[in-house]
Amino acid sequence: MEKRRQRLDQLLNRIRVQQQTSIADLARFFDVSTATIRRDIKALEAEEAIVQTVGGGVLYQMEATGALDRRQVSQAVEEKIRIAEFCTELVRDHDDVLIGPGTTTFLIGKILSGVTHHSFRVITNSLELASEMSAAANIRTLLLGGEVWNKYTIAPESGYDYFSRCHHDHTLILSGDGFDVSFGVSIFETRMVSVLRDMVRVSNRVILALDSSKIGKARFNQVAETRNIHLLVTDTGAPADFVRTVRALGVEVVTV
Repeated sequence: MEKRRQRLDQLLNRIRVQQQTSIADLARFFDVSTATIRRDIKALEAEEAIVQTVGGGVLYQMEATGALDRRQVSQAVEEKIRIAEFCTELVRDHDDVLIGPGTTTFLIGKILSGVTHHSFRVITNSLELASEMSAAANIRTLLLGGEVWNKYTIAPESGYDYFSRCHHDHTLILSGDGFDVSFGVSIFETRMVSVLRDMVRVSNRVILALDSSKIGKARFNQVAETRNIHLLVTDTGAPADFVRTVRALGVEVVTV
């Protein structure tokens, strides 16, 4: 029973991330028969979590959910889903969770929206993620104010500023476009630098969720030094020498 419940949770996470899939694809992924998947789908339908369509299609059902652009998860999708599923287990009851911009962090937020055994707060600048979280009764969601740009908000020069008066006991789930030992975590987009540096500054627990394709790379804008990272969650494709070096610097590393 416990094994089946675990598969149901993994199945729902996969459908939640992909938004739309098929029984045949799910059966191949979980290496079970289509009959087994059909039974699992019926169980999830009874929970009103998904909808099965004519012809074997499967849709994720949730009011006000934002559609995830398939291009966002086309690169390293399996790795990102594994990283996202692991990171959701790190959120504790009554945590104040900062979620930075990025594909992997967005996937983490989507899976977190289905977590019901904890009550916690999510602070984000993602309009889509805030909309996703708003349907969950156990999650308090704070959308950072500012100018709207490309589905995110950017802090204004003056006016409301969450970071000027908040506590420094946040859990930050961070991603990036590169992670180099000497340069730290970096991103390409300059307009996100300020908000990400603020997120790092007010967090005493920084979880870097990054697939191995970003390992060893540096981009133009540094948002965090290696010493700011407490835990790196990456996939098994991360180079062994890089993992050893990061661990030697005092950063916990988990590969999934």
